[in-house]
Amino acid sequence: DECVGCPPARAAAAGAAAVASPAAPPAVAPGPVKVAPKGREGRIAFQHDGRTVYEWEQSMEEVNIYVTPPPGVPASALDVTISHRHLRIGIRGNPPFLDEDTGGRVNVEESMWMLDDGELNVNLQKAFKAEMWDAALLGRGEHQLDPLTKEEVRKKLLLERFQEEHPGFDFSSAEMNGAVPDAREFMGGVSHR
Repeated sequence: DECVGCPPARAAAAGAAAVASPAAPPAVAPGPVKVAPKGREGRIAFQHDGRTVYEWEQSMEEVNIYVTPPPGVPASALDVTISHRHLRIGIRGNPPFLDEDTGGRVNVEESMWMLDDGELNVNLQKAFKAEMWDAALLGRGEHQLDPLTKEEVRKKLLLERFQEEHPGFDFSSAEMNGAVPDAREFMGGVSHR
């Protein structure tokens, strides 16, 4: 694991070797865009022209974005910038591969990124706990969740909130009828931290 962009202690422990920058993957250009319902391990995949650009998932406190850089690219060659409402990912010395606004506000101080087994994981800590993001990255608006997936994510966040508030109970097989309420607002809301 190489962790660059982590809190200082973790980044120092991971270490990274400096290497020349390989060619960057092509930037995402306008064209046919498709949001696949499920990627690997239940992730939501954003696809463009038949290829997966990134996958993402969210919990009450974070959004994880997964990108596969070209083979052999070390963490030290990556250029990842996380800000309160924007994410930029690329290879140093090349135009960014992704340069988009995030689906919600980010707590930059607690967010990080790491390269693990050839997969870049960008961990964005939500500024508002239990806020549901309709998209990891806003892009041109095509990244939005479809209504069925949005309802599944809303249910997942609400069950996660119930589990956090009632740790002695198992909500993993809970069923809900009708529209699922917003986990952030339901029954008096949730504290932000």
